[in-house]
Amino acid sequence: MPETAFLLIKLDHSTPAEVTRLLRALSGVHEAYAVMGEYDVLAVVRTNATRDITTLVDAHVRTIEGVSRVVTCVTVPV
Repeated sequence: MPETAFLLIKLDHSTPAEVTRLLRALSGVHEAYAVMGEYDVLAVVRTNATRDITTLVDAHVRTIEGVSRVVTCVTVPV
């Protein structure tokens, strides 16, 4: 069953627009937005399994220059 997660991303010095552009180019990232508030970027991820979300975040999202924190919220079907 496909998995969906929301990523709340805080930046230290990069611009939200640049990070959003880079996120949109990643496989598995279906939407990405620059946002105002406690976090700078919000991304919607859809993968085949929860472990794929972890791999995407650890191998790609956290390695983007300027990303200082990623909170991953995996959705739960109700």
